[in-house]
Amino acid sequence: MLTLENVAKTYETKRGRIKALENISLQIDRGEFIVIRGPSGSGKTTLLMALGAMLKPSSGTIIFDDTDIYGLSGSARALFRAK
Repeated sequence: MLTLENVAKTYETKRGRIKALENISLQIDRGEFIVIRGPSGSGKTTLLMALGAMLKPSSGTIIFDDTDIYGLSGSARALFRAK
């Protein structure tokens, strides 16, 4: 099971802050399929990168099978991605 709890990602730019993700909460059960869709710039890739343990959210937690993936060290996260 994959659980997101209040996940947000903000980027700092010269023009100010950009909220790529804002308070995303959802649960995806094992064997369940979902579709992520939206217009260009809506945060789809940011969400997928965060789900894939490649981009740490600014806030919130992402839990995969009872493991907070961003609570892992960088090397442990690399092993997690390799599975």
